[in-house]
This record gives sequence, C-alpha cells and structure tokens, in this order.
Amino acid sequence: MLRSFTKQVLLFALLMVVVSTTMIGQAKVGTDIYSRYIWRGADYGNSTSLQPALTYAIGDLSVGVWGAYALTGGYSEADIWASYAIGPVALYLTDYYIPAVPPAAPFFNYNSDGNGTGAHVLEVGVGYTGPESMPISVTGYVNVLNDTTNSIYIQASYPILSDLSLTVGLTPTEGVYTPASALHPKSGAGLVSVGFTASKTIKITETFSIPFNAQYIMNPYAETAFLIFGISL
Repeated sequence: MLRSFTKQVLLFALLMVVVSTTMIGQAKVGTDIYSRYIWRGADYGNSTSLQPALTYAIGDLSVGVWGAYALTGGYSEADIWASYAIGPVALYLTDYYIPAVPPAAPFFNYNSDGNGTGAHVLEVGVGYTGPESMPISVTGYVNVLNDTTNSIYIQASYPILSDLSLTVGLTPTEGVYTPASALHPKSGAGLVSVGFTASKTIKITETFSIPFNAQYIMNPYAETAFLIFGISL
C-alpha cells in the first residue's frame, strides 16, 4: 500500500510541475526525424523515428514531454521529464512510458505488484558540465522504479571540434543495458555506446535553415554499430 501511494504521489508531483510551468513559463515546440532511434547503444523500432517534443522553462527549471514513434508502427514511447540546473550541476527526473512494455499495461500501472511489470520506469540523474576551458559533460542515471536491477548508466561527452563531438556510455553493473545473450551468457558491466556526432545547418532560404546531424554509434558490449542521420524542425 505504501509503495503504491508513493508512486501516485511521484506521478502527481511531476504532473503538477508540468501544469504549473505551462502557466508562467516559455514554451518550445519541436520535432526531430531520425533514420533510426538509437538510445544508449540499442535500436528501438528498427525504423525511421518521428520524435516530437514540448518543453517549458522558467529560469533554471525545465520540464517537458518527449515522444518517439516508429513510422512502421512497431514502437512508441511518451516520456515526461524535468531538469534543474544549479551552476554547472544539473538534476534530472524522467518518467519513461512505453505502452508495449509490458504488453497492454494500463497507463497508471506504476508497478503495483513490485515485480517490475508496470508501464513506467522512473529514472533520476545528476550531471556536470565543465567550463569553457574543459567542456566535458558527465552524467549518471539510475532507474529507481519498475527496474528490479536498478540499472545504472553513465555518459560522458566532449566536443572535439565545433561541429564534431564524442560520447561514451557505460554501465558499471548488470542491468537493462547489458542483457544476457550468446555473446554474453551472463550480463554485467559493459561499454554499451561509443559515438561520434557531426552536425551542420542546411540553409533552405534566407530566413529558414534546418539543423542536420549524422551519428556513428558503436555498442562494444553487443558487438554492433549504427550509422544514422537526423534533422530538427
């Protein structure tokens, strides 16, 4: 009973942040289109992915909703998130909602049975961004709800050039990012994402341009790699 009540309070608090921010904050609406949705070294949907986003910001507080929808209809995701910056440090809270995991789980199922079968995963994170003289960004995340392994993901990013960056992601423990397979009969710690992102802006008219990026992403743990591209509207 206490666990169920706590989950309802967490959802209510997150929704209240979103609602209160919409009344006094500044809105930003956008959509990304990617040839594949690759997240933390894994392919979700095996399809071109439409990724709409709605964000509101008040000072150092930002909240928003973000989605990913495979054009083939094979995968969908709709997340609620919030972040708060304290100087170079940022705090994150994300509620991941993936309707098909588990199949047909009701939206308000927040893992009431305690066995990781709810419709949502709640993640908290903390990140640090260095000064201009050392612009490295390091962020750590941990699943705190509906993940029996409390999976941890740590990511570091560094801008090699003005239009080229390197990102490395790993997990120090067994979890959802390092599933057991023929390559790894027993899952565990692993380097799951090493990627390079190149970006540029394509000028369409004198007043309209489209940001474009290409990414090469390797997953050493799964021994696979992806080359994808995306545009932002």
